[in-house]
Amino acid sequence: MKPHVLSAALAVLALTAITGCGGSGDGKPTATAEPSNTAPPMGKNSVVGVVGSNPATKAVGTPETARVVGLGYEFKLLGTAKPSVVTTGEGPRQAARGQQILLVRYDAFGHLGEQSDSGGGTPTTTNSVALVVDGTRTVLDSEALSTGASRTVAMSVASGARDVALEVDTGGLVQSLSLVTGRRSGDDPVLLYRTDVSGEDEPDGASVTTDITKRLSFPFALISSNGQQDTFPDGKYPTIVNVEKANLTYTLTQPNYELKYPSSPDKAFLTLDTEVTGGNSWRTALPTKDFTLTTDEGEAIQAQRFDDPELKTGKIQEPDNAFFGGRIYWEVPADLKSAKIVITATKNHQMGSFFRSSVLDYHNKKQTIGVQF
Repeated sequence: MKPHVLSAALAVLALTAITGCGGSGDGKPTATAEPSNTAPPMGKNSVVGVVGSNPATKAVGTPETARVVGLGYEFKLLGTAKPSVVTTGEGPRQAARGQQILLVRYDAFGHLGEQSDSGGGTPTTTNSVALVVDGTRTVLDSEALSTGASRTVAMSVASGARDVALEVDTGGLVQSLSLVTGRRSGDDPVLLYRTDVSGEDEPDGASVTTDITKRLSFPFALISSNGQQDTFPDGKYPTIVNVEKANLTYTLTQPNYELKYPSSPDKAFLTLDTEVTGGNSWRTALPTKDFTLTTDEGEAIQAQRFDDPELKTGKIQEPDNAFFGGRIYWEVPADLKSAKIVITATKNHQMGSFFRSSVLDYHNKKQTIGVQF
């Protein structure tokens, strides 16, 4: 056989060996692809998607620890392998010179990359992911880790690397997951890893929600500018507060659409979904001291509030303005299971359309809301 014919035949045999064996990367045992000097190298510290036949992966860590839950994004590490060659959409590939391939199988849900306000009050955030090899960071393209179930990518990393990790940044919340040990590092937000959390891939992030169906009545009297109490409306047009849900979240969206974070990873925010009716045309916004939460450990926490800008233009009738004066929230332990919210309605000046010089006096009426998560 002529030399050039023999060389071509050997090349065909080598390519067949690369593409014809291996596994699908879905965890099913298959043969491992053979090394080949003919496969083009990947870029250093790069990540590429794989297709077709690739080696099976082995689970790393545990399902409880080998995952990252961020704001609107969740990554679950299913397994890894260290083949010499992988099959990509552009053909077989080997690691860059002086590097090795780490095959990674995972589930990912949500979104990485820049997110813009859709008009529904979602803050603008830039989410990203970086490959960290023994402390050296390489920021990846937002499409490098496509979302979906049972995805597989090949990473070219330094040979002999002690640790390879993904650093996931979602809206300023940075977490790291080792692809070698399957463990997270740093202080993780406790709320995002609760077993009863849901909506991990929602734009606003995960939350714990419970239904509350309670109707609260707050009768009041009007006190005129001369200090005299008007007996006419007293008890005849009570302010009604319908409480529908209680929510635990790791972030809150402020009126300027910036995110507010709790003071530490072991904290979260509790809010109520409410509807205020009644009161006829008499309306006011009570001070935050009138809203107190007590945890199941006995800790008393006073409410805080995002003052609604609409109040400055006199729009007390807008949702959340009447009675509450804006969005009321409490910073609570992130592992909270139950709490008691007590509203002690005091008095404040009339903010409705009539009798603006008067004061609404709720006679320190006390109502209690029980919360169970």
